[in-house]
Amino acid sequence: MASPIAKKNRRLDYLTLYLRLEDLMAKPVKDPTEDKYVQQFQKHLAEVDPFILVVLKSHLIMESVVDNVIRLIFFHPDILLDARMNFFHKVEILRAYALREDEMSIWQLMHAIAELRNEIAHNLEPKKRESRIAKVRKLYLSEASPEHAKEHKDAEDGEIVIYASSLCTGFLGEFEKDIGSLRGMIDKIADANVPRNPDGSLKKKSKKGFDA
Repeated sequence: MASPIAKKNRRLDYLTLYLRLEDLMAKPVKDPTEDKYVQQFQKHLAEVDPFILVVLKSHLIMESVVDNVIRLIFFHPDILLDARMNFFHKVEILRAYALREDEMSIWQLMHAIAELRNEIAHNLEPKKRESRIAKVRKLYLSEASPEHAKEHKDAEDGEIVIYASSLCTGFLGEFEKDIGSLRGMIDKIADANVPRNPDGSLKKKSKKGFDA
């Protein structure tokens, strides 16, 4: 753990870096290449678009629920989560495990939100932003109740992202409860039938054999 002095020095380093960057932006630079990228910092960091934060944060919340469900489905979920799968693949795993919900259109809304997030996250000037948010809006309004669809029809883009992500997260939360109940039953079967070590831990198969 870093000492208070180390933390203080780190804060000073960050402050020095920030002041240096601010000073660099303020001064004319002779090198045209360097000047071009300084202008990029000025253009994209002078103001942060709140819509970008809404998209990124909403997607993070949604993905955290997806990861929680994956942890319930699999006995060794870290093998999958450490494989650095993208959001699309994670969602399709959940969809494949769904008993009756696999053909519901809300999965398409999740993918549309992810497409918008990717467009925003990987492009300084996202050219497909308008078409991506239009797709999210259309899918959300078709998923929402008639009352909410009418109420939110003319909502701002950021509000639509929040509404759509909340709807998906609510669906995933209920899915998580169902999978949690199923996992509880599976664990009871495992507790009664899977061999265990004297300390109570599961007795794993031999890495190179076929013993019980």
